[in-house]
Amino acid sequence: MSGGVSNVSFSFRGNDHVREAIHSAFLYHAIKNGMDMGIVNPSQLVIYDDIDKKLLELVEDVLLNRRDDATERLVEHAESLKGISAQKTEKDEEWRKGTVEERLSHALVKGLVEHIDADTEEARLKLGRPLHVIEGPLMDGMNVVGDLFGSGKMFLPQVVKSARVMKKAVAYLEPFLQAEKKRIRKQELLVTADKTPEKF
Repeated sequence: MSGGVSNVSFSFRGNDHVREAIHSAFLYHAIKNGMDMGIVNPSQLVIYDDIDKKLLELVEDVLLNRRDDATERLVEHAESLKGISAQKTEKDEEWRKGTVEERLSHALVKGLVEHIDADTEEARLKLGRPLHVIEGPLMDGMNVVGDLFGSGKMFLPQVVKSARVMKKAVAYLEPFLQAEKKRIRKQELLVTADKTPEKF
């Protein structure tokens, strides 16, 4: 089962905030009911749980035909949302005030790479070892991504963006991982040399 998801929201051209909510809500329900392939611009998707609850209710009233006045109510509410965009939401710096673990998780879930090097370095300094960053906050963030995807609240294009953020963070840590391996190997050689019996 395939379909052009963006066609569902065509009447809201110019109001990306509403269109993105419609796409994500439609995909969420359509996938649960057998849709195999949805044709949609991946930049016009939001995580299902991130949709404003009032907007989600209005959108689902239309999609699921729950009220006779559903269309009128959504159109009226949509007028108040013109000019709001996902880009503005993503650039909101409020999330930067969280802990480094929270920031890394947020960046992974939202697919944001802008601060990933700085946050990865901060986590490395805090946790002491690059491997601890990968096995700790980075894997925690990817687990959130996995849970959202598994529950149908996040979609493949968003997971791809998350994977790119993870790849960038690991690439940043790679030189530190290699340096640590060399250090450990050198220590092992020194210990081995110390334990070698002297020849008389």
